[in-house]
Amino acid sequence: MAFLRKLSIRSQLIILAACTIIVILIVIFHSYSMMSGMVTRNHEAYVEQTVSEIRKNVTSNKDVINRLMQNISYNGEVQRFLVEGNDLLKYEQFKDLSELLTNQKELKEGILDIVISGANGAWIDLNGGNQYVASLQQEVPPKVNAYYVGMQKFGSLYGSGEGLIFATPIYYKEQGDMFNRLVGTLFFIMNPKALAGEQEYASKQYSSHIYLLDKDQKVITSNSEEPVGSLLQDIPEGEQSDPNAMIEWNNKKYVMQTVSVPDIDGSILSMAPKDELLADLLDIRKLELTILGICLLVLVIPFTFIVNNILRPLKRLIFFMTTVKRGDLLKFKKRISLQGYMEISIMATELNSMLDEIDHLTQRLLETNAELYGIELEKKKSELAFLRSQINPHFLYNTLEAITGIAVVEGQSKIKTMTRSLSNIFRYSIKGGDVVPLREEVRMIESYVQIQQIRFADRFSVHYDISEEALAFAIPKMILQPLVENAIYHGFEPTLKAGELWIKGSIDGQGKLFLTVEDNGTGMELSRLEELRNRMSASSSAMPEAEDGGSIGLVNVNNRIKLMFGPEYGVSMDSVLGGGTQIRLTIAERRESDA
Repeated sequence: MAFLRKLSIRSQLIILAACTIIVILIVIFHSYSMMSGMVTRNHEAYVEQTVSEIRKNVTSNKDVINRLMQNISYNGEVQRFLVEGNDLLKYEQFKDLSELLTNQKELKEGILDIVISGANGAWIDLNGGNQYVASLQQEVPPKVNAYYVGMQKFGSLYGSGEGLIFATPIYYKEQGDMFNRLVGTLFFIMNPKALAGEQEYASKQYSSHIYLLDKDQKVITSNSEEPVGSLLQDIPEGEQSDPNAMIEWNNKKYVMQTVSVPDIDGSILSMAPKDELLADLLDIRKLELTILGICLLVLVIPFTFIVNNILRPLKRLIFFMTTVKRGDLLKFKKRISLQGYMEISIMATELNSMLDEIDHLTQRLLETNAELYGIELEKKKSELAFLRSQINPHFLYNTLEAITGIAVVEGQSKIKTMTRSLSNIFRYSIKGGDVVPLREEVRMIESYVQIQQIRFADRFSVHYDISEEALAFAIPKMILQPLVENAIYHGFEPTLKAGELWIKGSIDGQGKLFLTVEDNGTGMELSRLEELRNRMSASSSAMPEAEDGGSIGLVNVNNRIKLMFGPEYGVSMDSVLGGGTQIRLTIAERRESDA
């Protein structure tokens, strides 16, 4: 099977056609074999049945002849006629005997003549047969009944040329000197066909020849054209002893069967021509093979058409796939259209769909690469801007520590608090990684708020509502400070009334962190709110400029979150003019242990 799978479709179809032809030929020859066996068996059954009927009829007719001859032989008038010496009395007996013989003749159809021939020269017959059989008395064995003497020509005496002769010696039965002495012979002359019965055995069925032969091999009856009384000549001697002998006769081969018929010391011979026995089947087989050959020639045209119909679209498909495989972008944009059978049309459609999908995925890949390149470029710009805006943090930190020491010596508590808080902010910014627990970010926010509360003379208060689970959440460093700064400078600075600032943190069931910075300051107009929302939702391909005001912090925070966690995370805000502003951060789960 592996070998067949490697062959081309054309070769496989040719092999399939060859196998089909072989199977048809096997069926034809097998059918011929079965039919020849059936014909042979039917022939054998026909021969056996015919031979059995002929033999049965011969035996039956021989028994009838035997009884009739016994009746005549032991008749008293016949006995007296054969020993009577007075011619006058013989004449008177002749009339009665003629009537007796006539009555006996009518009891069996086919009896041509009955002849009584006496040893003393007296005789009597019905149709003049004595002249032919009188000389045969010496050939009749003693003490036999209905002995078959043979077949003899009688000219036109009985209307047929041949007759069968049966004889019975007549012995005197009366007590006396003549007791048990041979006094004459009784002859029956019969029509040959009557011996085998009245059935028609001349059928030419199966071309078999069946002959009923006497002891001299003369034909008594047959279903062939051999005349009655003819002698079968040139049959190989010694072959007839074989019940199923194969002989050659008249330049033909025959299957010969021989069955003996003891009643006439003859035989029944059946001869079937070997070639003619299956001649009709041979003609049928030749006709079937001829029809098969014609059908194959006729089927070559549609077979060739179907093969080409299958292979031509496949070749086009293979050529197209080879062209696409070479990587030619212009060829890659083309699509194949195949008009043919359903399977190849589906393959072409699916291939075109696959190429469309590849083209679409390639376009998406290019767009994704461009987007990643833009993100990387933005990151580099952010790093550059950050470096530009920095001064040496270690120098500032050391300077602030010196100012704190002087403030303690001079007793300036506010200066000490501000410088200490600012020092904490700088320490937080220059130490540690880029991702920190929320609690560290909150400590830095507390330092930042202390500075702003001193600056604004406690015009606002701060409330913290952050769960312990949220405090352990890992967040990007300096992500919360811009939001608190925005609330103080844009919510509380423009007004003189006291304000409140709420910083809340919680984690939902999906592990997301929600941070809220809410104030009750001045708020903003709807147009300004929509402008900020649009700037945060737009793709940030460039860093916002400094003149963008306080929005630069919000936009930067939003961009950082989206770059780190994905587009579904970031900053959202709501504001009501005169009612305050709420800024909400959504960050994906990232525990301290993952930082």
